[in-house]
Amino acid sequence: MIRIHHTLFALAAAGVGMFSIPAVANAFSLVDRTGFTDTQFNDLIKTGKFTELFVAESRIGNNSTSTAERELGINTAIIPDPNNPNQLVGGLPVVSGERAWTSGALVDFVLEYTGSLVKYTVGGQLLSSTAFSGPVTDIFLRTRAAGDVSKGINGSTMGLSDLVFEEVGIGSLSSSVTGTGSDVDYLQIANISAPFKLTGKSMMSWIGNNPKNSQLAYQIKVGNTESQSIPEPATVGALLLTGALALGSRKQQKA
Repeated sequence: MIRIHHTLFALAAAGVGMFSIPAVANAFSLVDRTGFTDTQFNDLIKTGKFTELFVAESRIGNNSTSTAERELGINTAIIPDPNNPNQLVGGLPVVSGERAWTSGALVDFVLEYTGSLVKYTVGGQLLSSTAFSGPVTDIFLRTRAAGDVSKGINGSTMGLSDLVFEEVGIGSLSSSVTGTGSDVDYLQIANISAPFKLTGKSMMSWIGNNPKNSQLAYQIKVGNTESQSIPEPATVGALLLTGALALGSRKQQKA
């Protein structure tokens, strides 16, 4: 479920001149991904429409501070398998952490990316990595909740709230399931650039036995999408000048 509290960056139409383009280029927008599935997201990767750079992740794991199963991680990108492009590989942690979650408790998180340094802080616990560098254009936030009555997990909810990107509130995202099954939800932040800062609160809650592994989880998938680049003001000016000269030339020929 997506709740967007702000409509961001409505673009003025015909009256916007070339001097407004830098502001537009640096703006970001939210893409409504209601009903978006993991299959659809994976297809974006398989077709090259979205390429992950890194993924920050929190998951229920084994819900303890033992090292048997991670709860936190900064992960490598998921990419098409070179030997079988219909399959995806990767998603391995370059740095990980452990945490014990409390059902229904809000936990602050912060994700910062400078262009060469990733810092992911969850409940005051910092993970950082310099394994990733380069520009980025988009973020996909994903939440997942699962239940399994046969194992005493009678329902669960994974929620992200008070989301703030670059000091602008962008709402919340949550997945919830009752009984056996799973629910996945996505929110896309588009037209971004590095450096950036994303903050929010996460909440895992469940009924019955503890979920395990990624039955409760959220990921912040940072990367790049295919898009047409917006010309810089100088480029736009050159295009306008070229067009004006061409128009003048045609008028002279007609005369």
